[in-house]
Amino acid sequence: MTCARYREAVSARLDGEPLGLSAAALDGHLATCPDCAAWAEAAAAVTRRARMDVRPVPDLSEEIVADIALPTRRVLRRRQWLRIALGVVGLVQLGVGLPAITGHAIGMAMSTHGAHEAAAWNLAIGAAFVAVASVPRRAAGLIPLLGTFLVVLGVLSVRDFASGTVGADRLLTHCVALLGLLLLVALDRAERALPPPWRAAADDEGSARMRSVA
Repeated sequence: MTCARYREAVSARLDGEPLGLSAAALDGHLATCPDCAAWAEAAAAVTRRARMDVRPVPDLSEEIVADIALPTRRVLRRRQWLRIALGVVGLVQLGVGLPAITGHAIGMAMSTHGAHEAAAWNLAIGAAFVAVASVPRRAAGLIPLLGTFLVVLGVLSVRDFASGTVGADRLLTHCVALLGLLLLVALDRAERALPPPWRAAADDEGSARMRSVA
């Protein structure tokens, strides 16, 4: 049996682990092998120094928590401002749609039923903005729908403006929906940046605040 095997047994003895051979065989080898005996003595000295080292281990918990909590608080603040902004945009969008209920479309001549359709759509967008401001996790579901609507609307609006069938004041009302889309994307990104436990707690706290304001 080589010296390496006996030295492994010495290390196991110092750690209180099974030797892998008999204690008598190990002691007999140490008695006849000066190199292993010196190695065993040095290993024992190192082990004693390590066990007697009472230097305090630094507590890094506060630094670790700060690295997580501080960025999360910044995201929460940005998320809260985005929610407020989206809620305001939703109310403005509702204001855009309300006149069309009575057939008074802003900057555009259209049939009564067409005005009602526009009113229903604008009111739906406004209500959706307010709903997402209340529960931000809903933002992701609204982005594809509103994005598609605005792309198609943009193309058609350019054509209608060129033909003179729609005025600039009407086109400006579409900027409200565009601003809402940008806020939705920003709010969705802020939502994804939050750890799940913080996200759920923020939803509960934010919803309670909005109910108290209402």
